[in-house]
Amino acid sequence: MTKKEIAKLVYASCDLSHLQTQEAVQATFDSLLDVLLKFGRVELRGFGVFAIQTRAGRKARNPRSGEEVWVPEHETVAFKPSKVVKDRLEARRAKKAKAKKAAAPKKAAAKSAPKAAPKAAAKKAVAAKPVKKAAKKSTKK
Repeated sequence: MTKKEIAKLVYASCDLSHLQTQEAVQATFDSLLDVLLKFGRVELRGFGVFAIQTRAGRKARNPRSGEEVWVPEHETVAFKPSKVVKDRLEARRAKKAKAKKAAAPKKAAAKSAPKAAPKAAAKKAVAAKPVKKAAKKSTKK
């Protein structure tokens, strides 16, 4: 989702113009970034925590050339979701798993039975055919 799409969602729920909504969304993100850079942490209750973390230097490999390179220590932003977000994600996962499980037995039963029978029948037919042809040839002579 882009900032423009977020602004459209905000526009639909308030009495501001499109331009004012876009400016408000941009100002919100700018303020969050300023606070994050100043204090190193932004906590949004019910959503999660953004924090600046320092990553240690390490050896890495260039995927194109295979050459080993050194990646120096650097700062990055990490996000830790709140319990509310984790619970909603877990509920979504459980719902998808339940739907998948309900559809899975029908597919598994339909797939496993037909595959086994034709293979066994084909093996028997292949084994039986050369014997019959050999028997026919020998009777004609």
